Amino acid sequence: MRVLEGEYWKEIPLYSEISQYQWKDWKWQIKNRLKTLEDIKKILPNVNEDVFKKVSQIYHFGTTPYYIFLADRTNLEDPILKQILPDEKEIDEKYQEGAFLDPFLEDEKSPVPGLTHRYPDRVLFRATNFCSVYCRHCMRKRMFLEDERARTKQEYDVMFEYIKSNKAIKEVLVSGGDPLTLPNQKIEYIIKNLYEIDHVDIIRIGSRELVSNPFRFYDEELLEIFEKYDKVWIVTHFNHPNEITSETKKAVKNILSTGTPVLNQTVLLKGINDDKYTMENLMRSLLKVKIKPYYLFHCDPTKGVYHFKTGIEKGLEIMEHLRGRVSGLGNPTFAVDLVNGLGKVPLLPEYLISKKNGFYEFKNYQGKTVKIKI
Repeated sequence: MRVLEGEYWKEIPLYSEISQYQWKDWKWQIKNRLKTLEDIKKILPNVNEDVFKKVSQIYHFGTTPYYIFLADRTNLEDPILKQILPDEKEIDEKYQEGAFLDPFLEDEKSPVPGLTHRYPDRVLFRATNFCSVYCRHCMRKRMFLEDERARTKQEYDVMFEYIKSNKAIKEVLVSGGDPLTLPNQKIEYIIKNLYEIDHVDIIRIGSRELVSNPFRFYDEELLEIFEKYDKVWIVTHFNHPNEITSETKKAVKNILSTGTPVLNQTVLLKGINDDKYTMENLMRSLLKVKIKPYYLFHCDPTKGVYHFKTGIEKGLEIMEHLRGRVSGLGNPTFAVDLVNGLGKVPLLPEYLISKKNGFYEFKNYQGKTVKIKI
C-alpha cells in the first residue's frame, strides 16, 4: 500500500494551486477529468499524439487527476497508464480477431432496455454509461462509442417493474458505466426501489470509483445511503498493487463502517498484471485494506480489448502460485465468462492426479505428490 502524505498532488505542476478541499472532493475529481490530448499533454508531454488522436476518436479517453497521479508519469509502459492511454492495438484487427462488441449478448438478453437477464436468479441493471475513468480493457467497450449519459427515471421504473414481476430474481447487479458517478439522489432512488422488492436479497454495486476516485466514499450522504439499505454489497475492480493507497484504506474503512462488504474483481491483463508475484502482491495488498479478492477473470473477448488477453495457462499458473502462499482469504476464483451469454465457469489447477484401487494421488502447491486412501 502506498502511503500518500501531505499535499502530495502538488508534485504535479498542473495541480500546485489545488487545495486539499478541492482535491479530496469527488465532484472536483470528476469535473476536472483529463479528456483530451491537450489535457493529457500537460502531464504526459511524451504521449504519442497521432495514436492518441486516432484511437480516442473511436474509443474515448478519460481519467481523474487522482488516478493519473498514481502512475509513474516518466514511463509510458507503467501499468496504470497502460490501463487508460489509447493504444493502436485497440483498433487493429490483427489483435482483435475473434473478439466481439457484445460477446455476452447483454443487449440481446435484455427484456427491457438497460436490464440484462442471463442467470435465473440475478439481473444486470445498467444505470449509466458514464465512468470517471475509461479503462482500455473495459468489457462494455461498446459504450465508448456512445455519448455519455445516465438512464432516465422512466427507464429505471420500467426496469423495476420487470424485476418485481420475476420473483426468481434474488440479486441485482447495479453497474454501468459506473453507477457511483451518479448524484446521491439518483443512487438512493435506484437502491430504495430495489430494496423494497421483497424477493431481492442482494443489491450488488459494481464500481471502480474506489480505484479511480476514492473520495467518493468520503461523502457522508452516500455512506448514510449504504447504512440505510443493508442489502448493499460493493464490488470494486483493482488490477495492480500500485492502485492501492492510504486513500483507498480510508475509503474502505468508511464503507465497512456502514456494514457494507467490499469485494474485488481483477482482470488478468497482458503486460499489466500477468505475473505471479505481481498478483500475489495485489492480493496481499487488498487484504491489508480489508477488501476480499472475489474473482480473477480471464480477459473477455471484447473488441478493442483482446490485445490484453493471455493464455488460460497463465491464469492457472498464477492460481497455482497463490495456493499455499496466500491464505484462502486472498485466493480469488479464476473464471472465464463464456460467449453468447452462457455464463462464467471457474477454473482450477489440477491437484487430483489419479484415482486407482481406492487410492487417490494428489499434488500440492509445491509439486509434491502423495497417495492416500479415502
